[in-house]
Amino acid sequence: FGGFSKVTNFFRRNFSLLKPWTQGSLSVCVQGVELGPRPEVTRGRPLDQWDELLDPEGRVLDPQRVKELVFRGGVSPALRKEVWKFLLGFYPWSSTRQQRDDILRVKTDEYFRMKVQWKSVSEEQEMRNSLLRGYRNLIERDVSRTDRNNTFFSGSDNPGLTLLHDGLMTYCMYNFDLGYVQGMSDLLAPLLFVTQNEVESFWCLTGFMELVHQNFEESQEAMKKQLLQLSLLLRALDPELCDFLDSQDSGSLCFCFRWLLIWFKREFSFEDILTLWEVMWSRLPCENFHLLVACSILESQRGELIGSDHDFNTILKHINELTMKLDLHTVLCGAEAIYLQLAACKVRLLPIGGATVDQIKPSVVQMTGFNAFVILTYPDLFTTTASKILHCHLKMC
Repeated sequence: FGGFSKVTNFFRRNFSLLKPWTQGSLSVCVQGVELGPRPEVTRGRPLDQWDELLDPEGRVLDPQRVKELVFRGGVSPALRKEVWKFLLGFYPWSSTRQQRDDILRVKTDEYFRMKVQWKSVSEEQEMRNSLLRGYRNLIERDVSRTDRNNTFFSGSDNPGLTLLHDGLMTYCMYNFDLGYVQGMSDLLAPLLFVTQNEVESFWCLTGFMELVHQNFEESQEAMKKQLLQLSLLLRALDPELCDFLDSQDSGSLCFCFRWLLIWFKREFSFEDILTLWEVMWSRLPCENFHLLVACSILESQRGELIGSDHDFNTILKHINELTMKLDLHTVLCGAEAIYLQLAACKVRLLPIGGATVDQIKPSVVQMTGFNAFVILTYPDLFTTTASKILHCHLKMC
């Protein structure tokens, strides 16, 4: 885990897999999941045409279509600088070219006003401001080791390092409550590389942080919740793999912490992570697609894990050694196939503690943590000719 190693034991000690769900005095558990076949999935070509998607004043004609194209194939490198600003909310989809020019002018002024706030603090003042001093020390340490193999950040006295440092320091002024937390430099670096612009990369970072800011909160509640969701998903998809991990004290999946915290930033090559992030920024086909990406990776390793003599430490070592060895195309195809399979799955529920079937409300069932339609069947309670199918729209956990 490198810099994230401190959290490993925390999750190992405190994380417990919750198998039943409770609603008031009623507990419900999954008796069985009928997944059906997993479909074959093919990826598309990167989005490489932009002007034809705009009206004469520069508005995006069909934002949903753009998101679908991005999800299907990513964005060509030449268009990333423009498209990313829409995906991350810097520019509204309905904005005209003139409005975007106005937005950039206002946001540029706002950025430099915040930047002046920390740059104008004297050394004497900073000595009496332990919070700001702590942020600066942590940022300087992280910047010095973030993506140094990339030419944009390599070498000493590189202007890219200064831009990375200044953007992160300014974020502390933008979000006083959160400030800077280790790992945020990993999020800003690709944004800065693509936009080649201090202001634009900063506002793209604020949009990205809207999606993941809870990952960095001190309580770690959001991370525990995502690991729980991931465990439930994997148990539905591959009970045998889950049983093996449980038997090796690895059922909490704490070795996936880094994946979820910074969206696989250190697991794929720099170029692959640009594609993966823009795919996930599309928010298709579901809000929690990053969990399905994690499932796809884990399932790809089942042959290596099941039947081996791995224990907790060697499982952790094996997962860490996957860095830069994963094929993004295969992982994305697998994740989408899992989504399609789960979206069509059937779930059998059993009441616990003598509850009657009428007490079980499908609306309280939360298993997969993303939007899908799940068919809940009760074959023991309905005849074949009068089978009753209950549809439940899963809400985000």
